[in-house]
Parts: sequence; C-alpha cells; structure tokens
Amino acid sequence: MSLLKRKLLLTVLAASLLLTTACQNADQPGSAVTPTGTVSDTPTPSAGIAIDENALQLQYDASQKEQEIDGFGAGFTWYSNYAVDAHNSDEIMDLLFKDAGLSILRFKNDYDYDSFEASAATNLAFYEAAQARAEERGEDVTILYTSWSPAAYLKSSGKVDGEGTLRRNQNGEYDYEGFAQWWLEGVQAYREKGIPVDVISIQNECDFIASYESCEFDQTETSKNACYADAFLATYRLLRDTLGDEIPLMIGPETMTVSSIDLRMYVQKIIDEEPESLYALAHHLYLGGTSTDDPVYCDYDSFLFNFMDNKEFIQKNNCKAWQTEFYRGTSLQTANVINNSLTYENVSAYIYWGGIWEAQKTDTIYDSNLIIVGKGIPNWPSEDGYLVCGDYYALRHFSEYIRPGYSRITASIKNDGNIRLSMYASPDQSRMVLVVINNGTEEETLQLPLEGYNVTGTKVIQSVFSENYTADMLYQDKGSLSDQNKVTLPAESVTTIVIDGSAK
Repeated sequence: MSLLKRKLLLTVLAASLLLTTACQNADQPGSAVTPTGTVSDTPTPSAGIAIDENALQLQYDASQKEQEIDGFGAGFTWYSNYAVDAHNSDEIMDLLFKDAGLSILRFKNDYDYDSFEASAATNLAFYEAAQARAEERGEDVTILYTSWSPAAYLKSSGKVDGEGTLRRNQNGEYDYEGFAQWWLEGVQAYREKGIPVDVISIQNECDFIASYESCEFDQTETSKNACYADAFLATYRLLRDTLGDEIPLMIGPETMTVSSIDLRMYVQKIIDEEPESLYALAHHLYLGGTSTDDPVYCDYDSFLFNFMDNKEFIQKNNCKAWQTEFYRGTSLQTANVINNSLTYENVSAYIYWGGIWEAQKTDTIYDSNLIIVGKGIPNWPSEDGYLVCGDYYALRHFSEYIRPGYSRITASIKNDGNIRLSMYASPDQSRMVLVVINNGTEEETLQLPLEGYNVTGTKVIQSVFSENYTADMLYQDKGSLSDQNKVTLPAESVTTIVIDGSAK
C-alpha cells in the first residue's frame, strides 16, 4: 500500500477515535513512541525497584493514548540547493534524515515560476536522499508542498512578490477555478519529475503581506481580497474529481498566527461544506504568543490558551493539528515549544522552519536554523563548510526516536513546574520514548519505576543548553539507566530516554 493510501486510511481511522484529555499543570501531559537506532542491551530491571523518595517519580499509562504522530520535519526552500551542491552533501543529508530522522519535508511550490526546473531538481535531490535513509528504517518520508504565491498571472498585482490577492476573471469574480487548476497542474508536474506530493497547503501565511512571495486571502471574500476557504474548496474539489484516490491530503490555513479564533474563522466554511477535506488544522507560531527575533526569545507558555482551544477544535471536528513553521527562541525554549505543542495542542506533526540556510559570517551554533551552509566560503563556519546549530539537537531529541505511527501516551510527574515531559509508545509497545526538559537552575533526579513493562534495554541521550553552551554539551550518549532506573537531569537540559521491551 502506498504512503498516500496509508495516510488516507489513517485519516478514516482517526475520525473514529476519541482523543483523551492530556494531563496539565502539576501532572505534565504524556506522549507516544517509535523505534529507530539501537539501544543498550544491558538489562534494566523493571521489577524490585527500590523507590527513591528523594527522586521525582514517573507515572504513565500506555493504555491511555493521545494523538498519533505523523512526524517531525523542516522547511527546505531558499538556499537548500547549497546543501545539494556541497562537496560533503551526503554528510549533511545523513545529519538530517539518518541521524535526526526527519520524516516530513516542506517544499515551496514554484510551479510556473522561472525557477521551477531548478527548484524541482533540488526538491528531487532532497526527496531521494531522505527516502533512501527512511527506507533503511522501513519507512517512507512525507512531502508537503506549500505555495507562497501562485504564478504571477494569477495574482491581482501581476507579480509573485509583495502585496496582492487572486486576480479576477472576465466576470469580475475572483479566479478560484484558475487557482485550483494551477495547483492541479503543479501536483502533476512534480509527480512527473518523481517527487511524491503527499500533502499540500494552498497558501503560506495568507494573513501576511511579505516583501517576498506572498498572496493575501481573507476569512471571507471582500472587495480587497479573495476568500481562503473558497480557494481551498475549489482546489480540493478539482483535485478530488481529477485525481480520485491519488489526491494529496490538504492542510490549512498555515497562518502566521496560532490564534484559535482566527484559525476557526478561516476554516469554518471548509468544515461546513467538505469536512473530510481538511486533514489537519495547520498554523505557524509567530503570532498568538510572545516571541521575538531580537533578542532571541520565546515565552513557550504564552501559547497555551490557543493550544488548548485548538485541541478542542480538532477533537470536535475529527481532524489533526500540524505546526508547520517556527524558529524563534533559544534552543531550550525551542524544545519547550515542541513539547507544549505535542502535549497541550496534540499536534501530530511539528515542522521547524529552516532545515538549511545560507551562512553569514555572524552565524554561530546559536543561529535559529538547523544547519547553515557556507556557499563559496571555504571551510567556514566550520572546517566542513557547514555548522550544526543548537536547534537541530533540540528537535532531534524528539525526531530521532519518536517515529511516524507512534502515539503519545499519558505521563506525569509531581514537581514545581520546572520539569516538562512527554512520553510515546510504538504501536506494539516494543519501544517507549520519554523526553524530559529541566528548565530549572538545579539538577534533579528522575526515577522510572516501569512496573508494567518488561525492560530489555535503555538508552539515555542528553543535551545541556545552559548559557554559552558548546557543541560537546549537546546530544551526548549517557549510556543506560542506572540499576534503579534513575537518571540525573542537569539544569537547563533536555533528556531523551529510550526504553525497549514489552508490556506485561
């Protein structure tokens, strides 16, 4: 069965499942797991554990499943060709798709642009590299195409950059049909080049006018702007009628904001007329919470109201939630944003913004991208011509071991709020993954009783994101849990604990 058909089947199955409510406040929400890589085969006893009353105690229930995970990924848009052209391209691809295990690639739809052939070639190179590494895990990657702007002839301004909405047709009506046709031809063109189009989003940040490629849509049709829902529905109906079972999944509205009120207003007409068309409520996090570029800062808890409101919406309407672009904040804050998205909003996919970005001479490990590449700058910023940033490791703490198809499970500890966590389990519960964040300034000890699990092996991976951290403090293999299933959580750290075995 193809990836697309499996996803369509999962969509039907997901519609029949009732998601449970995540724990909050003192009892931190839990999460789900998928195996990749190897873990220590040193047995860790799950029976006869002597409870340490001075240690934080994990409580979990693998039978209480929350959302199913579709995957983790990044955007590969501007400057991604630098990684393809690099002399050590295979190393970069290994970092992204073998080591970090990214499984969702977000591409820019350049169909009918002058840049189409070049960008499609870059997309194909990334897809083939990612897919080859995914097949080693017995998986397929997911390809998401997003439009920043339709082709210039479809814009009211006649150009892809800057302000403008859809053009009007000869009848003076917004050209939704022409927009849908452009999407159909684009999907077919990319697929003909060998790139699967699994998921599409018809417009990036429809609520924002950019100096670069953009196209504005309103929540309802106005004299100034076309209606987002009408463009979405026209595209869905044409793709459905033309492609049948091969129709891509559709997500939206991919707004700048995570505001639950705004998101509902953009998609309500879609839900009312074609509820099955919306696979996932998709958004970015630049608005609806507090974050800044300068200084680099993100108040990760400022999004919680909108997260919980969106969770209520997706549960009610039997769709999923995807976070499809964000980068602001320190690496420790990035890990918290990911964890909050998973536990409070129940996102099924988290996509970081810059998978690859152009190197500038001011770039450091603290740069807000995953990997930066020095095109034409020999051996800079590292002797390899690329630099792996802190956010790469913040994302990898989730992406490497929490695989597509795994489910978040309820898990909690009683603490003062400095410790955040989420826990995940593979479909057969042969692996569980726990991600723990210590935001405090003091180290803590965590104990995992694991009474209901036959443990055959564990692995502990840890990053310390304290001020002025260095690369040798990130993603360090700490071996296995102690014989009493305890682990030390340094201050300002992220720890991933992989547990292999079986449920009793």
